[in-house]
Amino acid sequence: MKIILRSAAIAALVILASCGKDDDGGSAGEMAEQAELLEQTPLEANTIADNVMIQGATKEEGAPPTPNGAISMDISEAGKTAFLNEGFTIPVSSDGDITGAYLRFKANDGTVSDSYYDIDINANQVFDKAARKTVFQRAARTLASKVDEANLDIDFSAQIEPGTFCYEICVYDAEGNISDPSEVCVTVESWGGNAAVVGKWSLVKEEYTYAGTTETYNIGEPDCDTWTTSCANEQELEITVCYTQEYGTLEIKADGSYSIDFKGADQDYDDAAASECELVYTEDSTYRYQSTGNWAYVTAENRLTLVEYGYTVEEDGETEVASVENGEAELLYDGKAEVNGNSFVLIEVSDYDSSVEDISKFYFEK
Repeated sequence: MKIILRSAAIAALVILASCGKDDDGGSAGEMAEQAELLEQTPLEANTIADNVMIQGATKEEGAPPTPNGAISMDISEAGKTAFLNEGFTIPVSSDGDITGAYLRFKANDGTVSDSYYDIDINANQVFDKAARKTVFQRAARTLASKVDEANLDIDFSAQIEPGTFCYEICVYDAEGNISDPSEVCVTVESWGGNAAVVGKWSLVKEEYTYAGTTETYNIGEPDCDTWTTSCANEQELEITVCYTQEYGTLEIKADGSYSIDFKGADQDYDDAAASECELVYTEDSTYRYQSTGNWAYVTAENRLTLVEYGYTVEEDGETEVASVENGEAELLYDGKAEVNGNSFVLIEVSDYDSSVEDISKFYFEK
């Protein structure tokens, strides 16, 4: 699953929704209950091993080579969630210059698969794509020339259904040193879940906290920046430009799909006039983003995930439309969700600087 975490941010991200009657609460609740029951189903080790697609990997029969523990491995950042038709990623790091990994699947009862995968690190890793404007953007992972960390991509075929399984992984270097193995247990999430988040939601405000300072932006109100620039005649000109998010929609459906639509506009000014110390505003620069895909809710963590399969971007008269196949989806949002009746808050915590937490909150109402 090529889930890409992107860098850059735009002041106006996300989503607002029109008022309207929700999907039938009973149907949504029943679907959520069924989804949770399915997710508790133990999956057989060989079923997983026979239905994964791992780029740069060779499937081998039997057990992986015996480790010598001469290099370390850290998979503490590995998630415990996988998605239908997509799979999961495994972030690994080591004190060695790793070239590969051995991956073997296990059932919940400890039964191991009859085969394992020998993964070429360089042939498998998830590399960043070219950045584009989107919603809920995050910091992108980067890779150093020395491969001591990697983000392995494990894709699923359509034969893997919701349920639980485990995997064992170890990494190795070119000298034949193999780390001790570690085990992670994973839940294959059903699309959908938690009937409480189903419906059409209106974004009321966005709130950003960094280094102890919080800024709040209300939807429909201009968000302005002011600065002073030097003119050609050596005088100074004060310039103010504003961004206004006009509207947006986030519809979360009981069938596990979602749709997003938001639009905003930036003020633009004439650079040539500004150089002559005259502030002349030109036509606003508009930006509209629409996204469709699937969603999942991890009840134990109160975590909502939006997985994008298609988008349309309209910017200043130009339109870009794209869609992706299973296994190539984009992770649009993956963070905490707090829902209480007609109130809904999405919370992202980032640590671009390890000493400071950057917190983004998006407040919605039905």
